[in-house]
Amino acid sequence: MRLRSESNDISVHAIAGTRVVILGLNLMLKDDESGDSSPSATLSAMMSDLTVAEDANGADRAATESSLPEKNGQPPSHDMLVGFAIDRRDISSGKSTSLNFDGRPIQKFHYGDYTVVPGHQYEYSVRRMIKAPSRSRYSFFSRPKYVAVGSPLVVTVTTEDPSTAKHGIYFNRGAAGSQAYAEKFGEFRKWHRVNKYGTPHWTSTINPLTIPDPAKKKEACAWLSRGLEEALLEFISQAKDSSWQLRVTAYEFTHKEVIHAFAAAVERGVDVKIIHHVKGSHRPKTRYNDVVKDKDGKVVKEWVPDKTTSDTQRAIDAVGFQSLDHARIWHHDTFIERHTSSIMHNKFIILLRDGTPVELWTGSTNFTESAFYGQSNVGHIVRDEGVAQQYLAYWNKLALDPPGRSKRHSASSHDEEDAVPMDEINEQLQPDPAGAQPHDSITVFFSPRKTSDLLDWYADRMGDATDSVHFTAAFGVSQPLAHVLNHDGKPSPSHEVGVRRSPRIARRIKTDDKLLRYILLDSQPSEHSSEKSRASAEKKGRGNEYCDYFDFKKLKSNRIAYGAVLSGRKEGVEDVAPSSEHSEALTGLSTFVDFVHTKFMMIDVLTDNPTIITGSANFSIASTEQNDENMLVIQGDTAVADVYFTEFMRLFDHFFSRDKRNESLGKGSKSPRAWIDVVEDDSWMKPFFDPSHQLFRERVLLS
Repeated sequence: MRLRSESNDISVHAIAGTRVVILGLNLMLKDDESGDSSPSATLSAMMSDLTVAEDANGADRAATESSLPEKNGQPPSHDMLVGFAIDRRDISSGKSTSLNFDGRPIQKFHYGDYTVVPGHQYEYSVRRMIKAPSRSRYSFFSRPKYVAVGSPLVVTVTTEDPSTAKHGIYFNRGAAGSQAYAEKFGEFRKWHRVNKYGTPHWTSTINPLTIPDPAKKKEACAWLSRGLEEALLEFISQAKDSSWQLRVTAYEFTHKEVIHAFAAAVERGVDVKIIHHVKGSHRPKTRYNDVVKDKDGKVVKEWVPDKTTSDTQRAIDAVGFQSLDHARIWHHDTFIERHTSSIMHNKFIILLRDGTPVELWTGSTNFTESAFYGQSNVGHIVRDEGVAQQYLAYWNKLALDPPGRSKRHSASSHDEEDAVPMDEINEQLQPDPAGAQPHDSITVFFSPRKTSDLLDWYADRMGDATDSVHFTAAFGVSQPLAHVLNHDGKPSPSHEVGVRRSPRIARRIKTDDKLLRYILLDSQPSEHSSEKSRASAEKKGRGNEYCDYFDFKKLKSNRIAYGAVLSGRKEGVEDVAPSSEHSEALTGLSTFVDFVHTKFMMIDVLTDNPTIITGSANFSIASTEQNDENMLVIQGDTAVADVYFTEFMRLFDHFFSRDKRNESLGKGSKSPRAWIDVVEDDSWMKPFFDPSHQLFRERVLLS
């Protein structure tokens, strides 16, 4: 839910998801000489309004101030606004909590509360904070350095309950590399010396699965999963007996608890069918390190599965059953191999009762330890029979293992009807859209498709944004999206490199200078890779059309973060381990994607008609034209938007702060100010009221 409230001096915009509440804060400014009462009013006007305030009880504040000298006609420095004080009260328990760490003021214009639980009501009280006067009644007791003043502005919100709503949305922690994780489980840290790209350095991991204490292991896994694993197991457990069916697709399938949940369903009599990725290659057969040849001297080749396939098969084979009948069902009737797609990248489950689909589980979460306890992921339940029916129709076609694309069309062992390739089938199930989708609708898209027009459609939706764009890009930003990001609200000069001058791209350009786009990447892009890609484009005669992170990263419209942990190393000293016992560490479970694995995009998420695009596809050519994928487009559902938005901002703020801190350390910063020290003058506020700064746009957006 979302709620706005204001007093004479501050306003609060509260957005409640399931496990996160975001508070957008702002200052209520008096009209300036031009009559402007908007957030763009000058900082000086704001300061003249807010430097003098009443204390919490409205007591004799004026008498205290009269004894303190003015300097150059300005109020004393201790009256300067140094931030906000926020208290939270759990309505059901009555427990109150201060959200100001160690009594420090919150020095930004939005705050994320990440410690709420689903389906609860909370009351937030927001007040301004100033530096405590040296001579006041406050000094008789604990002498706080900062005090809250003015009457509190109170807002009450209720977090979403994913167990009962039409959409049940579950995000894992996705920030294993955090100070909280290191403080909770740092005693189980293990150090490794690795050599990555030819440069040796030390790294540490805190792997929850290797914690020897069973209770601590369970606690660590639950902290990292944050309800995602539990929700998936609960979803599977709904299939109680033989009247239920489960239709599943799995790309990576190695998580023991999930696999055993499906096996337990088989034992309950549930009809379980699982389509899984099976790919490999034919390689020369070897024996005792020698290549095997036939009697004619030709090299004998054998089929070798890829790692995903072999890992899945080992996990399937490891399951044991008390009943031989159940074991036979598991090994002979449960699994369906998907050979002919480029990658069977789906990970969804359809729950059926007596053959009728009733619910769907989808999202970005592979069935692996890394997906639950490492990289960020989302599981999305849709309790809608119509949507579940569309997925079942798609599943039934996949189960026949037809060719992925038209160019591979071959009847082979399939019947002529069954051999219709998936790209044709998918465009029959859901044709490419034209324009924005209707309000209060759910649209389903499946891949592979004949063309990449759907990717252009995503770019068009991004280009239609009037307020904001938020999206995650685990594997980089594809060209149609990059071109949209490479415009900052003004037409580009004709000589600018990397901008396509086509009518389609031109239509995507917006002129609203308040637009703010948030891009969350898994890792910082490589200049070397960028140069190679650009050179490849130039070789193909499309160099002037190529665009990537290094083109759009500095635009005011684009606010970018990428996965990181706080660095403890100094620049140029790679072979020295960080010394801090609380230095951040990952779980070590992810080998390819460490931080951001979600695939979703939000357009104008805080408006009354938000667009949420989410699923398994990476907004890339491969995910659109080659892979088996599924995506949901949810239009106009503000409850869904609130959950995705609050979780996005939780992760974005987490990584953005680390990016900036690491960047500062990398440049050899010797600033004496610690990471969380308080700024006691008005300099902390200036970016938020400078129209040329991103933080100004962010304050306006969130307020």
